[in-house]
Amino acid sequence: MSYFLSVFLNARSLRAAVRELTLEQLNEACVKLTDIVEERRTAEAANQVKDAVRLQKIEEMKALLAAEGLVIADLVSVSSNSEKSFSKRAPRPAKYKYFDENGQEKTWTGQGRTPLIIRRALNEGKSLNEFAI
Repeated sequence: MSYFLSVFLNARSLRAAVRELTLEQLNEACVKLTDIVEERRTAEAANQVKDAVRLQKIEEMKALLAAEGLVIADLVSVSSNSEKSFSKRAPRPAKYKYFDENGQEKTWTGQGRTPLIIRRALNEGKSLNEFAI
């Protein structure tokens, strides 16, 4: 797309690109481009109206709050107190016990990656039940 833009936005490159087009083709392209530009202008105008209405509503709400003697911080503190607080989940209990290369006892919950020691034992034909606590 950047190549198209570099040709389209540069008058010299654009002249060279459309050199082989007929006048009818250029007029057709001009009409289509004009339509696209008008559509974009209409959409931008609609967005500006929508934004103006939104800002007007915000100002009305601010005035209403001020008339009641409230500030936005009051609303934020009320809404934050009413939200549910999420607590951290309790750690899962270990299901398997094994000894690492250094002879230290380790445990595994059965979730996540399988420890290398257990994985090697399983590949050798041992059962996971042999490591159960």
